Order: sequence, then C-alpha cells, then structure tokens
Amino acid sequence: MQVQVLEKTPNSVKLYIKGVSLHVLNSIRRAAMSEVPTMAIDYVIFIENSSVFYDEYIAHRLGLIPLKSGAAYDRYRSPEECAEAGEKRVFSADCFAKFDLEVENPSNGILTVYSKDLIPGDPQVTPVYDNIPVAKLIKGQKIKLEAFARLGRGKEHVKWSPVTVATHKYVPVITVKDSCTLCGKCIDVCPRKVLLRESSKVVVDESKILLCILCKLCEEVCNTHSIKVSHRENEYILYLELTGSLGAKAVLVEAANIVLRKLDELESKLKGLGVI
Repeated sequence: MQVQVLEKTPNSVKLYIKGVSLHVLNSIRRAAMSEVPTMAIDYVIFIENSSVFYDEYIAHRLGLIPLKSGAAYDRYRSPEECAEAGEKRVFSADCFAKFDLEVENPSNGILTVYSKDLIPGDPQVTPVYDNIPVAKLIKGQKIKLEAFARLGRGKEHVKWSPVTVATHKYVPVITVKDSCTLCGKCIDVCPRKVLLRESSKVVVDESKILLCILCKLCEEVCNTHSIKVSHRENEYILYLELTGSLGAKAVLVEAANIVLRKLDELESKLKGLGVI
C-alpha cells in the first residue's frame, strides 16, 4: 500500500492511497467517524443559572465544545470500563475530567461567556478553541456550574467524533479518443474545468484531474462518444476534516487499529464456533 499526502492543514488532510481495497478503506473511514474515542463533556451540575438560557441548552452547548484528547488515552479508562464499574455516577478521576465555570456580569453591557472561561481540572484536557460562545449575560446574571468530560465514541453521540467530514472518492481516468471533433461541448459543461482545448483536440489538464467528480457530463454531451470517464482500481482519495480533538495521524492509526481488533475478535469467535 502507498500513501501520499496531497493536502494537509491543522484541521484537515487529503491522502492519495494506492493498493488498498475499497471495503478496507471504507472500514477505516467509518471507524474514524464512529469508533475513535475522544473526550467531551457529558454531565453538567448547575449551581446557579440566572441567564435566559435553560440548563439543558447550556449543557448541550458545552458538550459540543471540542476538547483536546491526545493525552486522554493514557489518563482515563475506556467508556466500556467506566460504564461497567458504574463510574458515571461518582465522577471518578480515572473516568472524568472536571471543568469549573463561574461567570457573572457586573456591568451594564452584554457579557459573552466563551469556552475559554471553562477552568480545566486536567491541564491536558482543555477546549481546542477558546472563542466558542456559550451564552450571553446582562447585568446581574450569573452562571456557575461543574462539568465532567469523559471518553466516548461518535456512534454514541456525534460530539465524540474526532472528524466532521470523512469521505473517499475514486481516482478518475478520462480518455479522449481520436474521433473527437473538438466541438467544445465537453469543455463547457465540465464543472471542474478539467478539460482543455489544445490545437486540434481536447486534452485533460493533468494538474486538475483529481478535481474530477466523475459526474460524466462530458460523456453525455459528446455526440461522437469520444470521451470515456472511468476510475483506477484500488486507488482512492481520502479526505478528513478534523474537530481538533486529535491529529490526523492519531485518528487514522487508531481507526486502523480498531478495525484490526474487530477482525481479530471475529476470527476468534469463528474459531470458537468451529467455523474455521
């Protein structure tokens, strides 16, 4: 298998992957969305709330704030371990990271409560972004609460998913036959401008070939059937957009390990049943 990084930013990555079957790549993609654990606020205890927002509204907003989770695997027990031990009810330190929030507006203006106002009990588990608004307070209004974050998975709630977008697409192949009459219809209809007019024929702009979305509009408008759009076998573009809770490498490695563990578990159970 070959992997090439096409684009990389702090919150996204685009990879060119060769030599892997679609079902394996799709398993990794789905595991990245729903199986890779991250930290998120799950319980909120309100001590005082005189804002116009209901407790449930504020708690929901707090839960959707991405939290840095890179060090959480070594510091906190898995969701299954905490659930089996009944740790959800006692907020034990090996299952939960605590946050405190106490904000009051003493002035006549409007005070916005941001994610940066959360005071973490664990310096390794903090909000990824400081400027996420939680609520607005007028003079005399106050919010005081305790919030508890735990490891969870996207299949339980999307707030635990480390990715906001996880897609894969085929690598396109566009072939222009000699029967092309250079009418230009395919060039005009291409939404990504992948096709160019060059001397006496239509050619593919190789610098834009990966932008092709395989819509096949060029095939449909070609009266001479001179254009063929297909894709390469076992070659794909994988794109991940991240919440910031984990880096791209951590998400992909953990997703692949999860798929491997599931396959090992399946093999073990099949052997136990005498199927293999």
